Amino acid sequence: MRTFSPPSRVYGVDFSGAQDAGRNIWLAEGTIEAVERDDMDADGGAEPTDTVDCDGLNVRDCRPATEWFDLPAARNRILPALTAFLGGLPAGTAVGLDFPFGLPGPLVGVDDWETFLVNFPSIYSSPEELRTRCTERAELVGDGDKTKLFRATDEPMAALSPYDIRLQSQTFYGIRDVLRPLVTAGRVRVHPMQSPSADKPSLLEVYPAGTLDDLGLHHTKYKDGSEAGRERREEILDGLAEHGITIAADVRKRALEDDGGDALDAVVATVSTYRNTRGSANLTTDDELTAIEGYIYV
Repeated sequence: MRTFSPPSRVYGVDFSGAQDAGRNIWLAEGTIEAVERDDMDADGGAEPTDTVDCDGLNVRDCRPATEWFDLPAARNRILPALTAFLGGLPAGTAVGLDFPFGLPGPLVGVDDWETFLVNFPSIYSSPEELRTRCTERAELVGDGDKTKLFRATDEPMAALSPYDIRLQSQTFYGIRDVLRPLVTAGRVRVHPMQSPSADKPSLLEVYPAGTLDDLGLHHTKYKDGSEAGRERREEILDGLAEHGITIAADVRKRALEDDGGDALDAVVATVSTYRNTRGSANLTTDDELTAIEGYIYV
């Protein structure tokens, strides 16, 4: 079996489980290319002593799913197209998707993540049932308390619980209609629950706001149509450039003009994917809880 090599192409998917999901799902694509950068002198001075070649991310494309797949926005048209697209990607590709890949450990009910995926649609028939059943189970394990449960990876990011009313549709449709068919068909590898394969594309759970926070950039108040919101999006794009990310002019324009922030989130999801796939060390886990709950990559 061939050993792991960093992907040469990465995608970011800003996901939605809404009925008209295609309006809110955006996909961004980036390629990993050799770039020439100045190598500073040992004292940190401003004069370069040499130039070096290194790999850098070039975000080349960003479009809503309706445009990417040339389909109407209806969820029952867009999600199958997205799943087929992901399943058809070649080896040497990685994709970051911003929906929860699992549930809090006490709510899973089985010993491994793949079994959880297989059983998922027989346990939960809708986003509403997902929230209801998880809430009831959380009360049982919490001795009657109505405390909402989080995965171990959620709280450090200040992320929502996967069955929060604001996230329930993304979690339900992402797990049932995207991850489950891809994993059961053996078309992808999902990290860190599954180890990397040189022969299959990689999928990672990402959280754009967490990535922006980790990079020291604005991670709130950039999703509105006000001038302040546009200025924040512009500052984020400038900040990504300062971190060595190349963003095509038309991609930058779309990210600036999309008031909802979905285009920008797709770009950042691509950055998250790039940052976390330069090596294989963090794509696996020995932690039993992480292996069943999933992990957010930023």
